[in-house]
Amino acid sequence: MAAGTARAARLLSAHGAALAVAFVALAAWTWGTWPDVLVDFGRECYAPWRLAEGDVLYRDLAWFNGPLSPYVNALAFELGGASLRTLFVANLAVLAGVVAVVWGVRARASTPLAATAACLVVLALCGFGQLVGIGNYNFIAPYSHETTHGLLLGLAALACFERGAARGAERVAGRPDERGAERAGERTERIAWLLGGLCVGLAWLTKPELALAVTAAAAVRLALARDRATTAWVAAAAFAPTLLATALLAPALGAAEAWRGATSAWRGLAASDAAGLDFYTVGMGLDAPLANLGRLAASAAAWLGVVVALGVASFALRSTPLARRAGPWSVAAAAALGAWLLREHVHWLAIARPLPLVALLVLATGWAARRAPERRAGAATRLAFATFALVLLLKMSLNARVQHYGFVLAAPSVALAVVVAVGDLPTWVERLRGSASLARALALAGCALVAAAHLELSDARLAKKTVIVGEGADRFRADVRGEYLNQALAVLAREPADATLAVFPEGVIANFLLRRRNPTPFVNFMPPELVLFGEARIVQAFRDAPPDRVLLVHKDTSEYGFPLFGADYGRELAAWLVATYRPLGPPFGDPPLTPGARFGVQVLGR
Repeated sequence: MAAGTARAARLLSAHGAALAVAFVALAAWTWGTWPDVLVDFGRECYAPWRLAEGDVLYRDLAWFNGPLSPYVNALAFELGGASLRTLFVANLAVLAGVVAVVWGVRARASTPLAATAACLVVLALCGFGQLVGIGNYNFIAPYSHETTHGLLLGLAALACFERGAARGAERVAGRPDERGAERAGERTERIAWLLGGLCVGLAWLTKPELALAVTAAAAVRLALARDRATTAWVAAAAFAPTLLATALLAPALGAAEAWRGATSAWRGLAASDAAGLDFYTVGMGLDAPLANLGRLAASAAAWLGVVVALGVASFALRSTPLARRAGPWSVAAAAALGAWLLREHVHWLAIARPLPLVALLVLATGWAARRAPERRAGAATRLAFATFALVLLLKMSLNARVQHYGFVLAAPSVALAVVVAVGDLPTWVERLRGSASLARALALAGCALVAAAHLELSDARLAKKTVIVGEGADRFRADVRGEYLNQALAVLAREPADATLAVFPEGVIANFLLRRRNPTPFVNFMPPELVLFGEARIVQAFRDAPPDRVLLVHKDTSEYGFPLFGADYGRELAAWLVATYRPLGPPFGDPPLTPGARFGVQVLGR
């Protein structure tokens, strides 16, 4: 017994060490490359800075998500100082939490090896890298902290539910005379379910896609538990954070506006006009549904071919002299090396399209396994996790990917796919009298190949980040756009410390780096924000409180269906700018917001 426990502890230590080494290595390799020089992440810095300075969300800052993340980051700024480094460290902790919870949940439903492989692949594909031209699609400088915080909360809820169910099973199986232990077990069980409910409720204060996913997963887990009292306790705990957020916001906003702010994540679902923009329909694959279904089918067929080849190899090579002499790991390494040499023929950024099918497969197998008493607990965990993963993929249902939004929305499905490959597939092969060890080795080699290919793609992107932007704890690496931003920042830094600044159509990171306030609640003027907040309302806010300086930034917004601010959208706002401000010098780079421009910025004054 003691020997078995010691061996298990050593195995856990080895898995933990592997994950820690990979985490630290990836963080060191990508350090300071995570943000985009202008897109999105600036809002994620500016908002908590203003909150830490005393502003109130929804009154002084226009915000269309729930209130949790900006206030959490404001607390981080209060504790560690307002800087990019503070956010980086906080987000490293969030990613570490995601990895730890994924490992724990998947290890209980599969094997520690499969869970470790899943976490390593998630780190390589989703954690730190940059797979597209724009940064901030990673956990350390995310385009929206609501996504990463919501993911962690959703996973934590699943872990708490699993803990509560396990304690309940232990309590039911205990001896009747163990009254004290039974009461303690019941108390622990109830606390675990309540904590899970609180995590669900906190996720409701983030973004709608995360709120929906964790709610659906919680509903599945509670339905499988079949305990009305537990369901009532979890529901009560889930509503508590929204009520608390309303109470905390009410003194500054009033009860009605506080409730609207606390429920922003859900009200975002009703923003149908913004959801209809090209950016979102293309992201979901609804711009060409039949074509995208065909691409999904083709990618799924390729996956199936790889799985069949792996299975055939596990049967064909299990008893050959070569396989016996070389061993499964040597065979797998040789196969991976051969595939690596052919990697340029693979469209790596398209291989994630079948992830919804993987989630559906896990749902089907979990549903089938739930009736077997010895497999019921694992089946419940799988069903809840797969539900969470599948609902997260709805935002890109016909265009699933690990780049762009996929770094967070596809992360649970990536973990599922690896667990199926490394944990389930070898078991299926063994039942058919194939070599489970060879199947496992080949699956791990395939996972390593996928991870290495994506790291190579990230490396090519990161190599372009050669410009240092910001100073001290705000330093980060940017691409060539950083040169032009630095020139504009140098001009704006000569203004008085209390001078105000607005950046159009986006680039509020300039406000944060200079610690210059925008005098209005509005900091981003892309098509979604103009739809959500109303252009007339934004224009009136600037008429009432015009900033001292304006920074124009070139931004091609064709992905939304409106190529240029001022010409294709935001005309009223642009007309006010033209009437109120004049250039204070030539542009840095190309004249911004003109057809054919590549990139440029220009400082304007009244």
